[in-house]
Amino acid sequence: MTKILAISEANAIAFHAMALIAKSQISINANDIAEITKSSKHHTSKVLQRLVKEGLLGSTRGPSGGFYLKRPAKDIQLIEILEAIEGELQVNECPIDNDVCPFGSCIMGGICYDIGDTMLKYLRDNDLQSIIDNIDAEQKIF
Repeated sequence: MTKILAISEANAIAFHAMALIAKSQISINANDIAEITKSSKHHTSKVLQRLVKEGLLGSTRGPSGGFYLKRPAKDIQLIEILEAIEGELQVNECPIDNDVCPFGSCIMGGICYDIGDTMLKYLRDNDLQSIIDNIDAEQKIF
C-alpha cells in the first residue's frame, strides 16, 4: 500500500536512533540500534556515521563503545536531524516541481505546499526532547 506522506528509511532510522540514544543511560552501538529498529546494520551504521559527521552524535570505540548525543536533547531541533540526512529542505508548491503550472494554478489546490509547510514548521518548532517525552515512560528499551 502506498503511503500518502512518507519519509525516507534513512530519516526514519535517524529519528529512532536519536531518540534511543537520548533515552538511554548508556552508549548504544549500531548493532543494538539496528536490532531494536529492525533495520539493516549496514544502513543504520551509515546513518549514524552521517549524524556524527554533522555534529549531532559522538562515538566511542571498544567493547563498551557506542553513540552519544553531542548536545542535550532539548537543544537538538528535529529539522537538524532531517537535514543532516537529506540536506537543506524546501517546500515546493508543485508536486512535480514545475515553475509554472500548465493549468494556471495548482490542480491539487495547493495542498502539497500546505502539508510541506506544516511539516517544516513542526520540525522547526519541536526538539528531540519532545520526542522522548512522548515515549511511554514504562517502556524499557535497555
